[in-house]
Amino acid sequence: MSLTLTPNHPAAVHLRRLFLAVITASFVFLLAWVVYLATSLPEHREVAHWDIAWVGFDCFLVAAIGMTALWAWLRRPILIPWAIITATLLCCDAWFDIVLDWNTPDLPISLLTAGVGELPLAALLFYAARRLIRLSMAAAWARSGQGEPPRMWRVRMSIFEHSPVPRDEHTGEH
Repeated sequence: MSLTLTPNHPAAVHLRRLFLAVITASFVFLLAWVVYLATSLPEHREVAHWDIAWVGFDCFLVAAIGMTALWAWLRRPILIPWAIITATLLCCDAWFDIVLDWNTPDLPISLLTAGVGELPLAALLFYAARRLIRLSMAAAWARSGQGEPPRMWRVRMSIFEHSPVPRDEHTGEH
């Protein structure tokens, strides 16, 4: 049994409104939070568990790369979100390596690993995810007989669209 919600179903409308409220409120909160942090954080701070933070982050990164590789080998569409997750983690890793090694003897190594490893791999994964989404859209568009698909930013999510009631071919009625 599968659950199908039409775009104007009360549950679908409620979920969309709830999602929009949460994501918009998060955006506004984070803007204020960034201003607060920029004005209140000390420039220097010693922390405990530095090793646990970095090893933990790298474990998440290894797991994400592993999942991305697994789904790529199996040719499953779940590869797309995993590629985006992995690329995002790689960008975060490069950012923190460089920023935290600024004014230290380790900066050249951080710049090298970011420039040769992390950021090119992230770019490849973002490109692959975008390309796979585009190819999936083109295939769906072709199956629907609508010709060339429009640019991704112009396509609305069909779950949120009000779909017309199909007409009966013989009577022309809805």
